[in-house]
Amino acid sequence: MPSPIAFTRTTLPGRIVFGDGALAQLAPELDGGSLRRAMLIVSARQPKLAVPGRSALGHRMALEWNEVRQHVPRDLAERATVAASTADTDVIIAIGGGSTVGLGKAVAVSTGLPLVAVPTTYAGSEMTPIYGLTSGTVKKTARDPAALPKIVVYDPRLLTALPASIVGPSGMNALAHCAEALWATNHDPITDALALDGAGRLQSFLRRAYTTTDLAARGEVLLAACLAGIALGTVGTSVHHALCHLFGGMCDAPHAETHAIVLPYVIRYLEPAIPDTIARVAEVMKCDPTTLADNVWSLARSVGTPTGLRAIGITRDQIDAVAEAAVAENLVSPRPLDLRPIRSLLRDAWNGELPQSM
Repeated sequence: MPSPIAFTRTTLPGRIVFGDGALAQLAPELDGGSLRRAMLIVSARQPKLAVPGRSALGHRMALEWNEVRQHVPRDLAERATVAASTADTDVIIAIGGGSTVGLGKAVAVSTGLPLVAVPTTYAGSEMTPIYGLTSGTVKKTARDPAALPKIVVYDPRLLTALPASIVGPSGMNALAHCAEALWATNHDPITDALALDGAGRLQSFLRRAYTTTDLAARGEVLLAACLAGIALGTVGTSVHHALCHLFGGMCDAPHAETHAIVLPYVIRYLEPAIPDTIARVAEVMKCDPTTLADNVWSLARSVGTPTGLRAIGITRDQIDAVAEAAVAENLVSPRPLDLRPIRSLLRDAWNGELPQSM
């Protein structure tokens, strides 16, 4: 009898350096690639990250760039690209969260320079070739091999100072990556294994990483974010990320918080279409499949996620506008998007109530 398993998979290239104190390996990694003139991107809002970054690079730093904004405005990316070219840099080093890595990706795509990412949140975008740019109220994402970092340095020690207010939503963002990878149309057994492992680690360690600065717990969540990013980067995004990107572009909503709030409602919406996937996620999340959406909602609340989209400044009118845009754009989804249930889903997410069946 032939095996029922059949798939084609393209593995993303790149090098991962993971471990306590791994930032010290940054200079040897650059030297190994004969990279000598680095552009260091680190947000002005995180000056403490600039110090170890400068120290790790030493004489290899040609330029430091501190202007970073969420959703990567196109004009900002263009100015950073000009600066990188003017300074004759040969590598981009992005130390920070998703916005910092996102800017690094945009510069890498524009210049063709290699990117090295040192993530300090659980965003996970460092493991994907996906990047986004915002023009006005429109955020567009794209896939480009040049956006995938050549080296990713994961140092859990850098995350022990991460405030709990960022740990929670950022960890939930990683869980959203796991979920989207599992219900993607082109998922495969390897992607599934990575995503399920990541989801299980988040279930086991995210609460402890939120309530303490325990190095082991924050390291486990960082590994979960890495696994989730690899899984999502291989298959691409679906309806959940598309909705969150609409909120980002149309409402300038904070990325991680939006993911954390919306995820349980998307799970509830998709339940009828993907029962097997729901059951597999529920198993690693240690709950019954019928309560998965509620479990994810409760996990989000237990790690400080804002109660509803209105808590992050979204208006009721914006909810309806995003729902209409989602249906008009015919977003990729395991369950077709109809205006009435999508609007209902987003209104529930706006109120912050337990997800209702629809």
